[in-house]
Amino acid sequence: MALTALFDIGKTGVLTYQKALEVVSHNIANAATEGYTRQDVIFENMPSGVISAQGVSGRGVKLSDIRRMYDSFIDLQLKTESSRSAYWDVLQNGMLRLENIFNDASDVALSNVINDFFNAWQELSQNPQGTTERSLLLDKANYLAQRMNVSYKSLIDERYEIYQDSQNLVNQVNQYLDQINELNEKIAASPGSLDAKDQRDNLVKQLNDIVQITYFEDNAGRYSILLGGMPLVDGGKVYHMSVGLDSNQNMRFTVETASGSIDATQLIQGGKLKAEIDLRDNVIPEYMNKLNMFVFDLTEAVNAQHRLGYGLDGSTGNNFFKPVYDLNLTAGSYNDITFKINSMNTNTYDEYRIQFDGTNWTVTDNTTSSSVTPTVTSWTEGTDTYYKLSFNDIEITLKNPSNNLDFTFQIKPNTSFYFGVAITDTNKIAAAKSDPTGSTSGPMDNENARAVYGLLDGQIIGNAKPIDFYRSIVSEIGVYSSSAQTQKNFQDALVQEMQKRRQDISGVSLDEEAVNLVKYQKMYEASARVIRVADEILSTLFDMVR
Repeated sequence: MALTALFDIGKTGVLTYQKALEVVSHNIANAATEGYTRQDVIFENMPSGVISAQGVSGRGVKLSDIRRMYDSFIDLQLKTESSRSAYWDVLQNGMLRLENIFNDASDVALSNVINDFFNAWQELSQNPQGTTERSLLLDKANYLAQRMNVSYKSLIDERYEIYQDSQNLVNQVNQYLDQINELNEKIAASPGSLDAKDQRDNLVKQLNDIVQITYFEDNAGRYSILLGGMPLVDGGKVYHMSVGLDSNQNMRFTVETASGSIDATQLIQGGKLKAEIDLRDNVIPEYMNKLNMFVFDLTEAVNAQHRLGYGLDGSTGNNFFKPVYDLNLTAGSYNDITFKINSMNTNTYDEYRIQFDGTNWTVTDNTTSSSVTPTVTSWTEGTDTYYKLSFNDIEITLKNPSNNLDFTFQIKPNTSFYFGVAITDTNKIAAAKSDPTGSTSGPMDNENARAVYGLLDGQIIGNAKPIDFYRSIVSEIGVYSSSAQTQKNFQDALVQEMQKRRQDISGVSLDEEAVNLVKYQKMYEASARVIRVADEILSTLFDMVR
């Protein structure tokens, strides 16, 4: 080997270990960078290329590769568990907000307001002619209606806020898709762009936290991003998402493809968006319906009893609360009618047509244009005949219906918004069972006030007492919130464990990098020393020639 080969060998060492020092320095600089994957250098000796010669050494060293210390399986597990953690985090925070709306632990709890309303009837029964007691009853009734209105509006506002947040999340999704697509092209053009791969993996993780996706890498190193099998990033093309509201005010997510918009709502199975769908369009409407059921049944029970009594002015048949349904009587008549909801379902707010020919009852769901078969029971009380129709968890009780009865009715959607007190004149509060203005009547009795107060212990809300029904709502929300907190804690623990495992493989250890820094520095210095020695030998040789 020629003397000049020493220079070449020394040069390969200097250049190689200089690059190794750059890699170590890059690792140290990004030790705290989220999603950064530690890089490692792979050295390879350079053979001489001479065949059959004995005692021939190689031509130095070269850097064959710089690789990411990356475990795709652990990284996929981390993305999966992180997406689940994001789901439970959003759901748990949402349940906490619902707990605040239905807070039953304070002195101003709604259950106390309900009790106060009925207690005001008890106080009125002790002095049925008292102006103060009557005014207090109206105050308690108006406050109950106000609190129900506010609670329901809070649920409406919560749904609106979630929708706004979902719009922001969809915008983030589209930004991530664009950035991933740009990085795809950079990586395809330069497969050695390790930092670009880190950036892309970090974007995929953030995207997966928002909406659970699947992805795979093609032969060119590009990622294809799929949402439930539907491509979002594929072959250099990006398909953006959007969100809107359908006719039922539920969120609908679409993906804009070359052939048009495709509904992707059912494809969202994880991440923050799935949690917001579950909260906004499933959990919150469930409790809105239960609040509506409470208001409806309470209104109907109190009104039915109130209509039986008499006010100070002798008036009777008056509703205490404003009706929370629309009723249109086309033909016939009845002496009285009351409604009750035993459970909320998809047909609760439909418009129904009720017909009676003296023998048969006909019920038609006008909203769906379908016939409904009611269960009919009848009984007599003195000279009065009562009929009770039961269908779709709705009960209608009519007193003395005529043989040509025909009417339509519909429970008001957002029933709790319409909850209010109909009585404004305290003299019309029907505390008495008998007309106090009659010529033969004695002092005003309190039997009707006592009967209304007795509703507090009656199963008038579905099959439960008013307080029990409301507290069951509070209890359900508390259990749901506690369960969500438990799931969130479990997922957080899994994510921390997966992050630790990733850190063991891909994370930067400053102690290890410090050792490598010293090691490569010594190798660089030694290689430079080889060049210096070769220069001294060559100088000695030139001196000998002279």
